[in-house]
Amino acid sequence: ADRAAEKDFEQLLPAEIANDAGGSGGGSLTYADMLPYYEGLRAKNGDMAGWLRIPGTRISYPVMQTKKSPEYYLDKNFEKEYSASGSLFAADISDVNLPTDVVTIYGHRMKTGAMFGSLGDFLDVDFLQKHETIIFDTFTARNEYKIYCLFSLAVGTGEESEFAYYNYSRFEDKATFDDFMAQARKVSQVENPSFAPIFGEKILLLSTCEYTHENGRLVIVAVQTSSEKR
Repeated sequence: ADRAAEKDFEQLLPAEIANDAGGSGGGSLTYADMLPYYEGLRAKNGDMAGWLRIPGTRISYPVMQTKKSPEYYLDKNFEKEYSASGSLFAADISDVNLPTDVVTIYGHRMKTGAMFGSLGDFLDVDFLQKHETIIFDTFTARNEYKIYCLFSLAVGTGEESEFAYYNYSRFEDKATFDDFMAQARKVSQVENPSFAPIFGEKILLLSTCEYTHENGRLVIVAVQTSSEKR
């Protein structure tokens, strides 16, 4: 079933386009080349907010967003049919087009490696440094990010000290940003120090399940390094 779900996503873009977009070099297709395909997909499903890929990995998927029912795509595919793999989806508090200071994207950690199934690979610092670029195309810009760190933690513990990374979208001031970064560093397992975010830079979080904690989450923190507006 996972494989079938994966195939559904692979077929959203024409094969030559999908192969190029997911290629290890990040593909030769420009943002302008890709936009007509994205627009075509959005015409089929207006919930599409963009396309996320990590060149050199299997991660190359549409990102959905449903603010009225934030977790709608937890168990739905692009066609809105039931699927255990679900889809990648942006948090309701994230504005992917602005973007907000923090944009959070959720996805299942499928054993087949589908969706965010391969995020655990980034716990290997060599792997991380070879695949440190994330490209998130929205309908307003192509945003490039570099991975800074990975952290894991338990959520819903009820403890005051819990790092509620999922509640962040805007930093009111530098103190709020510094507090966020201090908490991320405290739970961080792998770091790529040259891409430590500084106040004023945009942050992307990729969040999935993690199995060494009860109700665990594994999260990638990446910093925006460029943005090409349409």
